[in-house]
Amino acid sequence: MFNLMIILSSMINSEPFGSNNYKIAKYIIENIEDLEDCSVSQLAKSCYVSNSSISRFCRDIGMSDFNALKNQIAKFGISHETTKDKYEFQSYDPHQPAKSYITSVIDNLKLVIPSIDEQAIQKLVKDISQYKNVAAFGYRQSENVALNLQYDLQTNGKHIFTCIKFIEQAEYIEQANQDDLIIIFSDTGTYFDRVFERVKPFKNMRTKPKIYMITSCHDLDIPYVDEYIYYHSRHDYASHPYPLMMIADVICVEYAHMKKIPH
Repeated sequence: MFNLMIILSSMINSEPFGSNNYKIAKYIIENIEDLEDCSVSQLAKSCYVSNSSISRFCRDIGMSDFNALKNQIAKFGISHETTKDKYEFQSYDPHQPAKSYITSVIDNLKLVIPSIDEQAIQKLVKDISQYKNVAAFGYRQSENVALNLQYDLQTNGKHIFTCIKFIEQAEYIEQANQDDLIIIFSDTGTYFDRVFERVKPFKNMRTKPKIYMITSCHDLDIPYVDEYIYYHSRHDYASHPYPLMMIADVICVEYAHMKKIPH
C-alpha cells in the first residue's frame, strides 16, 4: 500500500532545506485536506515553483504524473480514518499513561525473548562479515532501525548501506546481485508489497541478492527471501519497533564479539 504521508515525510527528511522538492512536500503535508481539487498550476504557484518542478517531484516520489499524485491525495481521507486506533495498546491506563505504556512495552518484549532463533542471528552475523556489499532497509519506523544498525556496525568497522527514500531503496534492491546481502526489517512482513507495489523486484532470480527478513509475521512465503528471523508480537502501539531495535542491537553485539575472536 502506497503511504503518501510517509513518502512526503521521507522527502522532507532527505532533501536540502528550501529545495523545490522540500517546499512541495512540506506544502502538501500541511495542506493535504484542501488539495483534492487543486490543479498543477495552483500547487506550483502556492509552492513558488514551476509546473515542471511539480512534474519532477511526482516522478521523484514514484508517481507517473500529477494526476496519480491527486489520486493519492484523494485517498488520504480514507486511509486517515483507518489510523484512528493506531495509538491503542494493551493495558492502557488514562490515569497512568506513561507507566501503562512502558509496562506494555516490557510485556511485549517478554514475548519476543523465547521466540528468537539465536542460531539464525548468528548465521546472519556471519553473512554480514563475509559479504562485502551489505544493505539494510525498512519501511517507516523500521527504516530507523536500519539507520541505527548502519551506525552501530560502522563503529565496528563494517560499512553497510541504507537510505531513507523508498525510491532509492527500490533502485538499490533492483540493481543488487548475488554478491549483495540485504537485510529487511519489516514487523508486518509487507515491506516488498509496499515498496514494490506493482512490480516484482527481480527479473532474474538466479542473480538476485541474498535477502534476510526480520519480521513478526510467521506465515510468509516470499520467493525471493532466503532467510527469516521471526519474533512474537502483540501488534499494538507498544510493540513496534522495539523488537526490531532489540534484534538489531543483538546483531551488532554478536558482530563485535565475532570480530574479537581470532580465526
